[in-house]
Amino acid sequence: MEDMTIRFLDGEGDAGILRRLYETVLVPSFSAGEREPLDRLRRVLAADELRGAIAVTSDGEPVGALFLEWFGDIRAALLCYFAVPPDLRGRGIGQRLVAVAGPHWRAALQPHVVFAEAEDPLRTSGGSSVNEDEDPAADHGDDDARLRLYAGFGGRRVPVPYLLPELSPGAGRLSGLLLLVIESDDEVSPAPDRIRSTIVSDFVIRYFARLEGTQEAGRQGAQEAGRQADPHRADGDDRLRQLLAACRRAEFLPLLPL
Repeated sequence: MEDMTIRFLDGEGDAGILRRLYETVLVPSFSAGEREPLDRLRRVLAADELRGAIAVTSDGEPVGALFLEWFGDIRAALLCYFAVPPDLRGRGIGQRLVAVAGPHWRAALQPHVVFAEAEDPLRTSGGSSVNEDEDPAADHGDDDARLRLYAGFGGRRVPVPYLLPELSPGAGRLSGLLLLVIESDDEVSPAPDRIRSTIVSDFVIRYFARLEGTQEAGRQGAQEAGRQADPHRADGDDRLRQLLAACRRAEFLPLLPL
């Protein structure tokens, strides 16, 4: 789209356009279990834990989004909410977002690693949560196209039984996902085909503790990041413990092609 520009969200000052983006881009692109409530997105943006880049038309209408969840104490980032409305896909909006936002965030944050998540096309969604109110005909994007785009930017997968934390109360966790590494520096990836297991497990611990406040993740995250775990949340289940065990099975984890 020629009449499109990329801009970066600025906390509470962009509350109006964030709401419009949520309604017109994120809701059509992600199921209920794959997106956080709008109020939480607004809070974490204001707290600088989340960064947002949006594609807007000349009249200010949002037509694409790419967000980055930032874990500053370990200098790890997670690309998330990468979306374009169904009727505008295939016009280069996603590529433009990555091309503009990627260098900007890299220069500002200097992350050791940038992760991403994607559905595994080789697995069924049997472990995913189901929302009875969700429209079964909803178009939540082309997962193969997302993977091709991530692969084009150098993405590789980490062979662990990855889970998506519960993003919205009652939505449940999602399984059958891939954990991807989009880029990593020499400190965590001394060779291009492997990554230090500690950075992966540290990311998982902090991600689940931030999103869920689980004791299993929060207890370990509190020890390593100096935070207090929430005692009112249920302990992490077996799948979370299995994920953490898989992340720590060796000093390095392989990075496999997509």
